[in-house]
Amino acid sequence: MGGLPPLVREPALKVPESTVSFVAMINSDKPSTVRPSVLPSVLPAVRALSAQLAGWRARPRSAARPQPRPVPADEELPEACRDGRHPRQIDIPFRDSPPESAERGRLRTQGRFLARQDDWETLARGLREADIDRAATLGGTPVARLLAEGAHSDAVESALAAAGRNDPTAARASLFALRDAIDHVERDPWLALVPALAHLAVARGWAGRPGAPVPGALRRDARAQHLEAAQRLVARFDPLECDSPALAAVRCALLELEPRPEARVIDDYEDLIDLDPACPDHMRALGRDLRPSRFGNWDRLDHEARRTAGRTADLWGSGAYAWVWFDALASGEAGAFAAVDGELFAEALHDILARRPDQHMANQLAAFCGLSLSGAAAPRSAQARIAGCFGWIVHNHLREIHPDLWARARPIPGSVDAGERLRRGKSRALSALAEHFAHQLRLGRQVRFSEAGIALTPTPCSSCTLAPCSALAYPRRDQRDEDTPCLT
Repeated sequence: MGGLPPLVREPALKVPESTVSFVAMINSDKPSTVRPSVLPSVLPAVRALSAQLAGWRARPRSAARPQPRPVPADEELPEACRDGRHPRQIDIPFRDSPPESAERGRLRTQGRFLARQDDWETLARGLREADIDRAATLGGTPVARLLAEGAHSDAVESALAAAGRNDPTAARASLFALRDAIDHVERDPWLALVPALAHLAVARGWAGRPGAPVPGALRRDARAQHLEAAQRLVARFDPLECDSPALAAVRCALLELEPRPEARVIDDYEDLIDLDPACPDHMRALGRDLRPSRFGNWDRLDHEARRTAGRTADLWGSGAYAWVWFDALASGEAGAFAAVDGELFAEALHDILARRPDQHMANQLAAFCGLSLSGAAAPRSAQARIAGCFGWIVHNHLREIHPDLWARARPIPGSVDAGERLRRGKSRALSALAEHFAHQLRLGRQVRFSEAGIALTPTPCSSCTLAPCSALAYPRRDQRDEDTPCLT
């Protein structure tokens, strides 16, 4: 066991005798008087003592208190974190297959089964009903999209493999075979949706991953051909007449084929969001397409974020403001944080979690604030304000980790399998939590997450169980307290 460090004794102060007698005199219980003739001889000694004390206080300490080292947001973790296990001091459940992921997998499997059985009539009925009913998973993903993704998954897998070989002819042939296999694809808008979404998926494959080198002419031409094929499949169907947000989403995804996409982007997305205002994916897509690198600028994006928040206030409060800005901020493009309203964004996060207080949403927003926006931020800046929301999201809402959401919060270089994605997601979540609770971990405390809240063991004081705080329910900053609860 290491003992306490040896005490460092400072050299004794040399106090003049006149000062000692003066101090003794003023501290004596006996009443006394100080003759005026004594003061001139005492005051210089008192000044000398004050100077010596000031010099002593100004000396640097022999050993400075160690400062916490921020834990990086990814792989530089203790071995227990890097292999996906719990570090001993952070006790939080992991759900490798949360309800949202399980439901997505089930719906894709159902769509793939119907396609393999050539049961296009049943698939068309399921797509139409899900689309018209605005059916969605717990996380807000449209059911119609997931059924269509499952139905075209075999063809898309083959086409993406061809794209990996730079073989555009084979890639197109895989999707044309899918279109030919579908009965009534030219008359049924929901069956046309299946190959159209397949072409969009392969077009993204030709474009490459974010941050990859600019694709060459062959890949650009192949991508354009898939976009045009998707447009031909759905051009004859009007999303508003069909009451179909799925078709409206495809139309928005094909905006770049329009002669003046910047003139249509607002109207087309307004139709889409009005058709399905409960789906956050549509608002996030609007923000991506209003970036300066697409069809807008930051001022226009902020204006539309506010308009969308007003139109959807009955469902989201001010939450749509955050959804429209969500992917635009995560993209890291220069100028975004100078245009976003950090206070309104924080208020929007409160409104989202007030309406969707499930663990999928808590993980998605925690990963966004704690990982997607992590990095150096100027004090009192919009980035610092939004990233700082990680604290109250963790304390008030996060009770388990969904690794897949943390893996998707920041692009993973290269191609990784599902197991590696989950391991990366666990490492990222534990890293962000370890940084947030760094002070408690250095004191040797354990942070335990449960349904009742967060507790520290050993408990530093009787009021330090970090249960959800009712004060944080107020969405406006002047009506709530977002300071971290007592952790001393």
